[in-house]
Amino acid sequence: MKTSQSLTVLLDTSFLLAMLEQRRDIDEELRDLINGPTRITTLDMVERELQRIGRTRASKIGAMANAALELLILRRYQILSAGIETSDTDAAILSFSQATNEPLAVATVDRKLRTALSRLGIATVYPKRHRGLLMSKSVAPSST
Repeated sequence: MKTSQSLTVLLDTSFLLAMLEQRRDIDEELRDLINGPTRITTLDMVERELQRIGRTRASKIGAMANAALELLILRRYQILSAGIETSDTDAAILSFSQATNEPLAVATVDRKLRTALSRLGIATVYPKRHRGLLMSKSVAPSST
């Protein structure tokens, strides 16, 4: 996908965990997918969700959540305020995505969230099975 204006890619918890579990480089794969300026961000709700998972799960997923938190810091991904009070991260992502005025794609593995975003005309990014990412086309929401 070619873009002249900077595209903001909003990372979801499921995407971060899946990419880390598969030992894949988010920056590199996004660069391969998007030919143009990209700003990689996430929401404060995603950060809190990762912290909760890291604290409550002593297993592999807890370790992955803690690694994802470290990645956010190391890569200096911008953490944006969701702007709404809710405990539902998906609802916060949907609300934020609708409210933003800049080109946006949401990186998620969550099928329900991808479907909801698609209905709103918001592009999604998700990993292929082994390497590479796919982006759904951003379609104007239907009025029917």
